[in-house]
Amino acid sequence: MATELQALLALQEDDVIIRGLEERLALLEPRIRELDGRRTRILDAIARSTAAAEVEEKKQAHLRDRIAEHKLLIEKNKAAMDVVQNIKMATAAAAQMEQAMKIVATEDSDLLAINRRLEDVRGSLANQQGELAALETEQEAARADVAAQQGVIDAEMNEAMAKRTIAAKEVAASLLDKYDRIRKRKMADAVFAMRGMSCGNCDTAIPMQRRHVMTSTEAIDLCEACGVLMYFTPAERV
Repeated sequence: MATELQALLALQEDDVIIRGLEERLALLEPRIRELDGRRTRILDAIARSTAAAEVEEKKQAHLRDRIAEHKLLIEKNKAAMDVVQNIKMATAAAAQMEQAMKIVATEDSDLLAINRRLEDVRGSLANQQGELAALETEQEAARADVAAQQGVIDAEMNEAMAKRTIAAKEVAASLLDKYDRIRKRKMADAVFAMRGMSCGNCDTAIPMQRRHVMTSTEAIDLCEACGVLMYFTPAERV
């Protein structure tokens, strides 16, 4: 049966493997962000162009309705001039028709400007949609590669976590709790072999009495300086 130290070191080896897998997953994140970022930028541009096109289309429709109304007014005034009985009524109809014609001329100019803007926006939108289609084709292989790597790492992670669960059962509950708290706080190894008379992590000298207890009882002790767990290797206990 494994000793308490052997069980703890085996657990730490499992955690080293798990940490390595987590680092491999983390290395994929920049690739994913870069792929998502490029696509998001194009989608944002498409959304802006679509919104701009909708605004111009509403302006276009509204202006066309106004032009139609003013042209109808011109026709009514023309018809009125044909049946008026006196010069006063004819003059009023002519003035209204002239005013309406000026308004139509201005609105026609405005409509032309809107049509040009709408054509530009629609051209930009078509280009952006083409860019998105090309990007998605380009990214298909890259995303498949990232997904495949994630799948491999996830499978290895599941296996490593299952192995760690078994290893953790071999460690006394109190020691396991202490080990986990140290490891989570430091995000690194929690158990270090003594380096001569000093802690293997921070090189702080350990008092003789504590060293004697560790060598005589194979105890795992806590470094008061850096907070890691310390042990003497079998060769140093001789």
